[in-house]
Amino acid sequence: MPQWWIRIVLNNARTLLVLSLIITGVLLFFTVKNFSINTDLTQMISNDLPFRRVVQRYHAQFPNLVGSIAVVIEGDNPANVREARNLLADRLQRENTLFSSVYAPGKGTFWDKNGLLYLSEKELEQQGDTLSEMQPFLALLSQDFSLSGLFSVLAKIADSPDINLTDNPRIFRLFKELNRVITKVEQGKTTTMSWQELMLADAKLSRHRQFILLQPLLDYRAINPAKKAVILIRQMEKKLHLDEKYGVHVSITGKPVINYEDLRSVRRDITTASIISFILVGIILYLGLGSARLVFAGLTTLLAGLAWTIAFAILVVGRLNMISVTFVVLFIGLGIDYGIQICLRYEELLARGCPHRDAVGRAVQNTGNTLLLCAISTAIGFYAFVPTAYVGASELGLISGTGMLFILLASITVLPAIMLLLPEKKNFRLRLSFGAAISQLLVRYPRPIVAFAAIAALCSLALLPKVRFDANPFHMSDQRSEPIQTAMRLFEDTRTPPWTISILTDTRSEADRLARRLKQLPEVRTALTIDDFVPRHQDDKLAQIEDMALILPPAPKLKKSMDTKERRQVEKALADFSHAVEKLQQNSAMNKDEAATISQLSATLKNFRKLLAEPGKDTLLPNQLRRALLPGLARLFSRMQTLMEAEPVNLDTLPRDLVSHYISAKGKYRIQVFPKKDLRDITNLEKFVVAVTTIAPNATDQPVTVLMAGKTIVSAFRTASLLAFIIIALFLRLVMHTWKEVMLVLAPLLLALCYTMALAVLLGIPFNFANIIIVPLLLGIGVDSGIHVVQRVKELSGINTHILETSTARAVLFSSLTTIMSFGTLSFMHHAGTAGMGKLLTLSVALMIVCTLIVLPAYLELRLTRKGRHCG
Repeated sequence: MPQWWIRIVLNNARTLLVLSLIITGVLLFFTVKNFSINTDLTQMISNDLPFRRVVQRYHAQFPNLVGSIAVVIEGDNPANVREARNLLADRLQRENTLFSSVYAPGKGTFWDKNGLLYLSEKELEQQGDTLSEMQPFLALLSQDFSLSGLFSVLAKIADSPDINLTDNPRIFRLFKELNRVITKVEQGKTTTMSWQELMLADAKLSRHRQFILLQPLLDYRAINPAKKAVILIRQMEKKLHLDEKYGVHVSITGKPVINYEDLRSVRRDITTASIISFILVGIILYLGLGSARLVFAGLTTLLAGLAWTIAFAILVVGRLNMISVTFVVLFIGLGIDYGIQICLRYEELLARGCPHRDAVGRAVQNTGNTLLLCAISTAIGFYAFVPTAYVGASELGLISGTGMLFILLASITVLPAIMLLLPEKKNFRLRLSFGAAISQLLVRYPRPIVAFAAIAALCSLALLPKVRFDANPFHMSDQRSEPIQTAMRLFEDTRTPPWTISILTDTRSEADRLARRLKQLPEVRTALTIDDFVPRHQDDKLAQIEDMALILPPAPKLKKSMDTKERRQVEKALADFSHAVEKLQQNSAMNKDEAATISQLSATLKNFRKLLAEPGKDTLLPNQLRRALLPGLARLFSRMQTLMEAEPVNLDTLPRDLVSHYISAKGKYRIQVFPKKDLRDITNLEKFVVAVTTIAPNATDQPVTVLMAGKTIVSAFRTASLLAFIIIALFLRLVMHTWKEVMLVLAPLLLALCYTMALAVLLGIPFNFANIIIVPLLLGIGVDSGIHVVQRVKELSGINTHILETSTARAVLFSSLTTIMSFGTLSFMHHAGTAGMGKLLTLSVALMIVCTLIVLPAYLELRLTRKGRHCG
């Protein structure tokens, strides 16, 4: 470090601090005004890659499929689920300032009329059989559509001498469901009868999950673009009381919602982690320095460097991303290293009797060159990601690499200026003997230590092929968040996977031909084109529907309320039904399950009739039971009547919102390919993508993007690691005398890397989009410690002092501890990717301490003379 620089800093300390304060304040104001975070993981891969260009062409053709929000409505009663879905979709449809489109699959007049046409001929026949089986019940009920009429019909059915529950499974299910509903009403709970499951045979018409697909109008000028849309959906759900009225659960997922939750989580957790990290670093600093004044100086310098770096990030890059946002914690852990080295050297000089001003100057001068080497080496480790296609890590590399240069500048300007102006500590003595016991151990047993390290390295190398990469972006997010848990439930159902592959063709015939080939693949469940929504064998199906319409009674009308007379009729009808069920219990032809159900129903009816005798409940309970049983049945009657009005379907009569998902405005045809297996398994994902892309090389969408992005990142990781290692090695060779010295610096961190990889395998920690950066990062971090140790060993030549008994070893230890404490705070973040990065970084730095302060000195004991062992 040039003496003229140190003289300028010391002679103009006050002016320098004031100027630094002004510059830092201006930069902080700029940062606050322009700060933003991009949470979209897909934007962390270069758009110049072939698969990204295919994605962009697909998005240009179908912009309505980009960044959709999926509202998932689930419940026990399919009719209620459908009703709640329709109500919520209608309300959201009015919000044209927040949503460009609201699409509810299966909602609308077209589907209400033509739903039966989408059943197979066999399924439609089963539906006809079901309707025939229930026809006597429906016909009788339509004549007296009231609660008393319902129980009168049920009493006739139960009292029929021909009743056989084994041969009439629908009647048995009806009794079982009725027992459930009456029990809930007795308990005062809101419930409804699931008539749809009883009357409609096909699962396609009675599924318990419905969707609303929303295309949000995102304001990217806002910090969290999807915030307004997500809040509005939640407000509408609560305003409509969907849970209370319909007993449904509404959850939201999709990329905008996951990004919204990730941003909330990361902003909250990074702020908390940064504060905790800062406090822990301060504590470690005080333990290491033993001086509150020096802790203040070090932390103030750290904050100044951090402010400069964030401003640089916003000015040059424009915003942070989900990877680069972690640089704040990384900076705190790494940046304090420079201050520790200077402060400990200053204390060492004071302990030798050096005057305060001279000690400050000499501390900077003695450590300056080494710190410069460390800053450049660490920056190289970060910068190695800049030329790769992994934009997320590239931006982190650019920001953090430049940050290392900023903290170096702050450490040789702001820090010595503060140290000079702070009052001098009198009668100072520095204890340097913390490493004495360990150093003696290294002198006595260097060979076993080195041998053990070598054996561990060989075992680690054997485990390296088992290192795996997890490309699933869902695993990066908080696994407890609603959008992630919703997506996981959808993955479990092969009918509704969140990920499907999309293929574009120029013609309709080409799409059909390619879809037929794809359907034959063992990895594909089905492949849909617009033609799959034009029902086949329509003439035969329409004839079957006409036959069903003949036996369906007209839809009855439900009265608005019950009067006293009707309540008395209900009590009588309940009594008749109860007696009929008691009589049915005597039927010896019932199996064990049927007998148990009828016995429970009989007991439930008796208890319900007793409750009716209690004051006030003779009005309340019948009304509650009526709401649970009749409105849903009335709606089902009406729906079934509408289903009987089916008409021929062709491409021109299909709903426009459906067509827009398969035919673009520019005339491109889309094939949607569904996987047969769960794509959360990387093996299933790879087989699915490879199988489809073999037939259709231009296939795209999330599965292809995830797999190709993973391969891109692994390639970037290899490139960055190799590049960082080569450039750091060449740089060190330029400033060091021999390659032997270079290898002494690099060997500990290479050992630490091997150990880290092996432990990642043993602990089951996969690499992912976030933590894969630790390898080139550790090359940059780890080389610092090696440089400090090797350079100090050279300085100690001829002096009877072991390296572990110097302030350098103490500085390396406490610098590493501050790094561990800082990185360790990331381990507790809710964002799983960042937490994983924190765990691996903490683990790798801890191993690096062992390799640098134990293995390297032990190796030197084997190679150097007795004089060299103690002086280097």
